Amino acid sequence: MSLTLADIEVGTKVEVVSYEGEGLYEFKFISLGILPGDQVIVQSKSLFGGPIAIKHGEWSFFALRKEYAKKIIVKRLGL
Repeated sequence: MSLTLADIEVGTKVEVVSYEGEGLYEFKFISLGILPGDQVIVQSKSLFGGPIAIKHGEWSFFALRKEYAKKIIVKRLGL
């Protein structure tokens, strides 16, 4: 079973491994600058399945729809 960005707890640092459904979502994630090998931190999650806020890089913060976060395959970094 693959671990997705939507499965990650707040405050956890992860590395992007790949995308699910690459053809459909790949352009969207590349345009946001979310590339395989990048490290992101889940900053917050909205209640009831709303957006997931992430920190990407030193100064980039943004929110992703939960349906998009479910398409980003990740692995946890450190403990």
